[in-house]
Amino acid sequence: MAALTLATPPTFTDRAETLYKRNCAACHDKAAGGAPTRKAISTQTSASIRIALETGVMAGQGAALSRADRNLLAEYLGRPIARKAMAGRKNLRCQGRLTLAGAPQWNRWGNGLDNQRYQPAARAGITPATVGKLELKWAFGFPDAARARSQPAVTAEAIFTGSQSGRVYALDTTSGCIWWSFDAAAEVRSAPTLGTDANRRINALYFGDFNANVYAVNPRTGTLLWKTSVQDHPQGTQTGSLTLHEGRIFVPMSSTEIVNAYDNGYACCKFRGGITALDARTGKSLWRMHTTDVPVENGHNSAGTPAFGPSGAPVWSTPTVDVKRGLLYFGTGENYSSPANGMSDAIIAIELATGAVRWVRQTIAGDAWNAACLKAGSLANCPKEDGPDFDFGAPPILARLPNGKDIVLAGQKSGMIFGLDPDADGKILWQARAGMGGFNGGVHWGMATAGPTLFVGIADTPGNKGAVGPRRNGLHAFRSETGEPLWSILEKPTCATGGFQCDTALSAPVTLTDGIVFAGAHNGLLRAYSSRTGRLLWSTDTRRKFATVNGVAAMGGSIDSAGPVVAGGRLIVNSGYDKFGEIPGNVLLVFGFESGKDSK
Repeated sequence: MAALTLATPPTFTDRAETLYKRNCAACHDKAAGGAPTRKAISTQTSASIRIALETGVMAGQGAALSRADRNLLAEYLGRPIARKAMAGRKNLRCQGRLTLAGAPQWNRWGNGLDNQRYQPAARAGITPATVGKLELKWAFGFPDAARARSQPAVTAEAIFTGSQSGRVYALDTTSGCIWWSFDAAAEVRSAPTLGTDANRRINALYFGDFNANVYAVNPRTGTLLWKTSVQDHPQGTQTGSLTLHEGRIFVPMSSTEIVNAYDNGYACCKFRGGITALDARTGKSLWRMHTTDVPVENGHNSAGTPAFGPSGAPVWSTPTVDVKRGLLYFGTGENYSSPANGMSDAIIAIELATGAVRWVRQTIAGDAWNAACLKAGSLANCPKEDGPDFDFGAPPILARLPNGKDIVLAGQKSGMIFGLDPDADGKILWQARAGMGGFNGGVHWGMATAGPTLFVGIADTPGNKGAVGPRRNGLHAFRSETGEPLWSILEKPTCATGGFQCDTALSAPVTLTDGIVFAGAHNGLLRAYSSRTGRLLWSTDTRRKFATVNGVAAMGGSIDSAGPVVAGGRLIVNSGYDKFGEIPGNVLLVFGFESGKDSK
């Protein structure tokens, strides 16, 4: 009789790798739809991956797995929090109570209602003559993070910033010690906004999380004042930063449904982008506008799953307030499913008081796209339009021209920039090409101006539908009134191996002070250019390890999503971004001058 042969039971590794290949590899091995690569995921702790699968960005995909399988994947893909590392973390609590004596030094995403990302020299404390003397003063490491994308709000006393773990910090501006921390329900990607009373005294800190919750906390203690959900779709999220004006908070609404569509069995799509207005004192919803009609069933996809539309046209960025005209301006992204509608890839003006649409200026019609369009083989949920995914991902800018007239300046992922007339229903006054464009190219996160000149960072990604001409990575200056190009600094690759480590491409928003444009790059370089000529004034490499004031192991990487902040003689920037195959990192860097030498 032949001996029985018993099959070897699958090991922990076998089971976990099978789960990964079946449920995760299609996106993460190729960074499809912006998914972090497997290497980037490995820099996170098991706990943070578990949170992502249960309540965070991957909650939709995680819902298809059992709790045991979610835990198995998290333990397999992530790293445990080592006791030695935990012991190295410092209890860096500040002594006493945080006092906030003056007005904010840098506030909101764009440092103003107009989203110009401009800081006057008197408030910046950095000039072309002194910028070369900048040196690193301190670094703060974000625990359980592979990206650092919450742009800070700054006062003389504190730096307020969020993190991938959902923890919001108030850090001492001088030393980096922690005045307080607050744990939101999910990742805080957006820039916190400080609210002030009638006497300009700071009285609240507002921010949103990835689960589309909006919070108000006491800025001195971190105590919760109120919390409100603006989610009206299971995959609804809040990526763009809040806009605060006259007791109202305007919340941009986006979603991750664009990723869910990758699954042939997902009924795509039902999310509608838009803006929600909240009462800043209570969090009560005042009005809501959507950028598409209510989706209806439009047959089935090629896999037999019901299909819905119109959908999408998300608002990825911070709305801009036009006080004089009583309007709110914002940009939209592509539709997620067919039919494409007239509010995708557009700059839209709505009434501050009611949310009623005043005008729509669409620059590209027929743009419907989702992550299924990247899928090899079956493209069941890819809409017939198939892109090109040319969002207005950067906020529109309201600027005053030398002739006294106002203009709305807008930059698109197509690589095109526009000047719009706010007094003629957004009529296009001029348009110019700044980059070749692409679904990850062109103008991605933001531009800067003080009026006469518009400064545009470009990070062109090759090989995309709709791209025109060669790559134009670098910094470009245009005349705001006419779109006339003034100068360009094309940044060549810094190494021959290719990839993000070689590209001085400017995807993060640029920041302007008198005489200087600050810009962070895909390869981790942080640079200061002359705003007059584009000449390089100062540069530092953030793609390295840093000793941190809180003892957390920290590494810089790609600078993306959140731009540099200049305030009170300090340059503050986040380094590390794990999406689209970029270079992960988890550090906040604060540069300044040696004591007593900043004005010499």
